[in-house]
Amino acid sequence: MKDSEFPIERSNGRSSKLSRKGVQSPTVYRYVEQPSADLGAGESYDSLLDYWHILLRHRMTLLSFAVVGLFAAILISLVQTPIYRVRTSLEIQSPNFLEIKGTNDSTGSYASPESYVETQVKLLQSESLLEYVIDKLKLHTDRSTTRWGGFASGVRRIFNWSKNSNVPEKEELIRQIERNLTVRTSGNSRLLEVLYESPDPKRAAEFANTLVSDFIELSQEERWKSAQGTAEWLTNHLDKMKAQLEASEAQLQDYARTSGLSFTSEKENLAESRLKELQDELSKAEADRITNQAKFEAAKSRAPDSLPDVLQDPTMREYRQKLSELQRQYAELSATLTPEHYKVQRVQAEINELKSEMQKERDNVLRRIGNEYLAALRRERLLSENHANQEKVVADQSSKAIHYDTLKRDVDSNRRLYEVMLQRVKEASLATAMRDSNVLVVDRAKPPLLPYRPNLAMNSAIGLFSGVLLGFGFVLFRERVDRRIVAPGDAQVYLDLPELGVIPVDEAAIAWQIPNRVQAHHAAPAFPSKSALASALGDCPELATWKRKPSLLAECTRTTLTSILLPSQNADGPRILVLTSPCAGDGKTTVACNLSIAIAEIGRKVLLIDGDLRRPRLHKVFNTANSGGLSDVLWAEGSLETAPLSDLVRETEVSGLWLLPAGSCGVTPSNLFYSPRMSRLLRRLRTEFDMILIDAPPMIHLADARVLGRLADGVILVVRAGQTTTESALLATQRFAEDGTHVLGTVLNSWDPKTSRDYGYGSYSDHKAYVAQ
Repeated sequence: MKDSEFPIERSNGRSSKLSRKGVQSPTVYRYVEQPSADLGAGESYDSLLDYWHILLRHRMTLLSFAVVGLFAAILISLVQTPIYRVRTSLEIQSPNFLEIKGTNDSTGSYASPESYVETQVKLLQSESLLEYVIDKLKLHTDRSTTRWGGFASGVRRIFNWSKNSNVPEKEELIRQIERNLTVRTSGNSRLLEVLYESPDPKRAAEFANTLVSDFIELSQEERWKSAQGTAEWLTNHLDKMKAQLEASEAQLQDYARTSGLSFTSEKENLAESRLKELQDELSKAEADRITNQAKFEAAKSRAPDSLPDVLQDPTMREYRQKLSELQRQYAELSATLTPEHYKVQRVQAEINELKSEMQKERDNVLRRIGNEYLAALRRERLLSENHANQEKVVADQSSKAIHYDTLKRDVDSNRRLYEVMLQRVKEASLATAMRDSNVLVVDRAKPPLLPYRPNLAMNSAIGLFSGVLLGFGFVLFRERVDRRIVAPGDAQVYLDLPELGVIPVDEAAIAWQIPNRVQAHHAAPAFPSKSALASALGDCPELATWKRKPSLLAECTRTTLTSILLPSQNADGPRILVLTSPCAGDGKTTVACNLSIAIAEIGRKVLLIDGDLRRPRLHKVFNTANSGGLSDVLWAEGSLETAPLSDLVRETEVSGLWLLPAGSCGVTPSNLFYSPRMSRLLRRLRTEFDMILIDAPPMIHLADARVLGRLADGVILVVRAGQTTTESALLATQRFAEDGTHVLGTVLNSWDPKTSRDYGYGSYSDHKAYVAQ
């Protein structure tokens, strides 16, 4: 990002009140940073890997929930009463030849076979059938009680509770059986499965078999009663139907006789039949007359030898053959003999005689054609006259035939109804004589050996899964609700500041820290003895970089220092740094001490200032007196520029590290920090030391860190893993941004690498070099 994109504030001596006339303070450029608008937004999980990391961090919580769920499921399964389930199956067959259409047992009255099967399911679950089975097995006199039922009865007796007296005992038993009874269909088949659950396996099997057998018996009884009632009703109405049929037939015959209508055996009207026959004959006569007329006209207009009748006549065909033979003989004789020869003349005479016969035959054919035409014409005329007369007769009888047809339809309807009724009477009589059933038992119920529930394996799996699911939900909820900074990278995400380093928890100094904190909170501050400090100095986390150089905490401190110094290798880096934290107990003093020791290790002259004038600690850490400290220097009247350095600071046991304790002057710290002597003191110390670290108090409730931050080159914000909340860290960065103070970044303190394996620390038992990720 370019420099022009940041608001830059140039500070020359801070203010006229904080600078001395004639003394030019160094110019310090700082970025005035504003917190991002989206800071503080809830943490989001962008991939399954994030959820996996969450599960790894909280694996013990998930394991605890899973174990609790498993043991709860096992405990509930053990205290439950074993329930046994029996099964029996039925086949609902299709109606056979004995079924009577229209009765209640036939599927003909149902919309589909499936609806008929569903009706049988409801009948098996009917209260009347269950009550019949209860009375038959006498279940109301011997009722089994489960463990939960016994427990509930005992509770009712203890608290003097009673069941609802308005519910009869048998009604309650029926409700219980309905809950334990299940009847279901098997797919698209006609099989029904009857399932019953009970604590007693034998009683369950007995109840299921009795229920099925009673259902079959009752269905047979109902079908027989229905068939018997149908037969009686049909028999009573059959005689009435017969009398009605006879009366209608007699009325039809009387009307036909009085009206003069005649009918054939097929009950057809003779006049209409005669008219139809005449119509057919007339049509044939017209066709015959047209054919003969065509022949007759052709005979008059064409040569006789070209007529089909002449050509096809057998006699004429024979004459033509003889004529051809005689003409051939005549030609052969004429070739050798003269016309006067008797053979030639004889053949000629035969030819003339044959031609004469042929002419007579032609005349006969023509006369026959004319006679056939005249006969066809006369026959057509006669049939036409008869047809006209018959039409008059049919017209006269048409009104009578309409009424006759009406009476005939009534007779036919009564006859069909009588025949159907007679057939139903025969079927009903046969059905009442034979009691059949369309329900077949496929499998009878048998007492099971193992209980149906509780299923220990299934319940354990459900309990384990439920525990894991609840644990996962609890972990996610805690992750959402927990606003603390817990792992590396969290501060950078929430605060939009670089994370300079991560300081792990010092397990070796836990035993030293706890009594030290108790003393700080509950006892008056007192300077400890040298022997006590010497015994605990090896485990003091503030001196871990000096006392335990190859430790993980020391290596992480050096890595943090690298993050502070490397970005400024090609420019003037920050020389005065303020280390503060949002709240108390975040470990800023520990970080400040170790960073100052790490700076001294690289050969730089470093000064550590205890800026926490209210609760000073650095003099205890470095085993020195608290007199002549910062507050004393600021309250004194002497010149800071000419004062000896030994009067201002004191050297520690760490080579290159100097200390300016808090001092014992009881003046308000903010008043001292606002004084011009504070800025003059820092200018003097800047010329004497390569770097200056100021251990400032927490900044949310105190203004000391904000005032010191304006005088320094930068601020390092220390946050404690699992303790510092994002809200407090955001508030601290916002205050610094409003003041125009440059925050170099954050340091995550007291982080336990064991809680997060996904950062690549692994086993660090040998305390090798640590690379911050």
